[in-house]
Amino acid sequence: MTAINRQPGRYEIEELLPWYATGTLSGRDAERVEQALAGDRELARRYELVRRELADTTRLSEALGAPSARATERLFAAINAEEARAPRRRRRPISRTRFIASTRDSAREKPSLTK
Repeated sequence: MTAINRQPGRYEIEELLPWYATGTLSGRDAERVEQALAGDRELARRYELVRRELADTTRLSEALGAPSARATERLFAAINAEEARAPRRRRRPISRTRFIASTRDSAREKPSLTK
């Protein structure tokens, strides 16, 4: 069992490493990751692997280039055909009161990455 598996919260920090590498974490989560990296050599080694993988993935994606115009046209034609076949859902008008209540309820349901 590695040090990361034995320490509470280390697994959660490890899961945040890809987002930390891309700079998309909240300030609070980024700070948690930075503190953990400063005190854990194994976690820092894993972070370096994440950074290398990100760089390799980016390099490979850029090497592929954009799809051809024909491929793009076929994709959008397929999307449009699918939308035409799909039954349209009738949308109910939403009142301001119901809208505010639904946004409040959905805000309560969102999980937090921090504890």
